[in-house]
Amino acid sequence: MKKNFTIAVMIAVAIQIFSVGILAPRLPREVCRPEAATERFFSLEPATAFRLINADGSAQISSSVSAKKIAVKARIRAYTATAEGQVLLEKYLSSLFQIQETPELTTFTTEPIKRPDPIDLRVDYTIEVPQDTDLSLEVSNGNIWVSPGVRNVSITANNADIQVLEARGDLSIKTINGRIHTEKSGGESTLESINGSIQTSLTSGTLQASTTTGNILTTLLDNEITTCDLTSLNGSITLVVPENPSAEVNAVTLRGIIRADLPMVLAGGPKRRELYGTLGDGYTNVSMNSMNGSIVIQRNTP
Repeated sequence: MKKNFTIAVMIAVAIQIFSVGILAPRLPREVCRPEAATERFFSLEPATAFRLINADGSAQISSSVSAKKIAVKARIRAYTATAEGQVLLEKYLSSLFQIQETPELTTFTTEPIKRPDPIDLRVDYTIEVPQDTDLSLEVSNGNIWVSPGVRNVSITANNADIQVLEARGDLSIKTINGRIHTEKSGGESTLESINGSIQTSLTSGTLQASTTTGNILTTLLDNEITTCDLTSLNGSITLVVPENPSAEVNAVTLRGIIRADLPMVLAGGPKRRELYGTLGDGYTNVSMNSMNGSIVIQRNTP
């Protein structure tokens, strides 16, 4: 019995070694060992706006009052499974970044040259910008985090979760296959997710948020928001209003239910799928629409 067990273990180990050798080129990058792993640092002159283009990787952006430059740290991991790829990799890494600088705009582009087929590559960024810098980010296959202190933020992303905290200006965020989370926005906010939820809070300004598949949770922290337009095709919508709200509310769901702990009118026949009413002075114009989800309106009580 012991001999049979030993033979079985040896066979299992042999199969595992053989499988790794055959399948390694097909394993996810997080499993395979990178052929190149390095970091690059850049110190750039400040500009009114900073633009980052990154086809494969994440971005963490912080803002500082004391920052006099734009500081960029790029963590590079490159993968290739062929001898040809290793030769191409050294040459390709030398042309990995393109930087264009003007007083108005600094553009930092990853992979300006098309990536050779034998190479797989990822660049993750950590960036510090001076306070009140405008941001424009075009990122795929990596999450995005933006700290308080930046001004206007524009983000277009694929396969990315996005978090933006206390932007001092307008927000324009679009992602495919990712969640959006913003806090304490005060400008004009346009948030759009395909296959992802949206969670946001506002102190003032306007909000237009839409998702095809995902829930929306919006908190109005004050009565200074002029417009709040929320749409979800396949997901629920929850709106949290101040303890003493001032809003004109219209809400409709086709295949869900509506619940509100505020004095408003439920209509739409016996299934009560429409809600409308005026709260306080009716300052904030609220529109909520869901096709296949419920709608909830509640107070933000301490």
